[in-house]
Amino acid sequence: MKNFYEITVIDIDNQLEVEVELIEHHSPTYTFTVNDLPIVSKIKFAFCLLDELHFHCIISKGAVEVAKIIINGNEVLPIHQHLADPPTNWITSNWDFKIPGPFYPWYHAITGQGWTA
Repeated sequence: MKNFYEITVIDIDNQLEVEVELIEHHSPTYTFTVNDLPIVSKIKFAFCLLDELHFHCIISKGAVEVAKIIINGNEVLPIHQHLADPPTNWITSNWDFKIPGPFYPWYHAITGQGWTA
């Protein structure tokens, strides 16, 4: 028999599937990371449901295009590239994109869907 606590526990581990696809241009020299984990071309990661996500690129030569970043089936980039620093998906200098705090409240706020608990 399960108690109330066991019934209401939500598994938050590995609930965010983050897919990143990059396109390299002009033989770039760069480091692209998601929460300090290196990315090469196309990869999928799993993160905790409540993690903040930090996408970062340091580039010294060439260009890298962020073809897409999809989180749990929701396309985040290039649709919301205006929230990146600098606001582009064509990277030729240092670049940052942050999702502060849990993904779903952030996503609902930027898409105008309101607040989620």
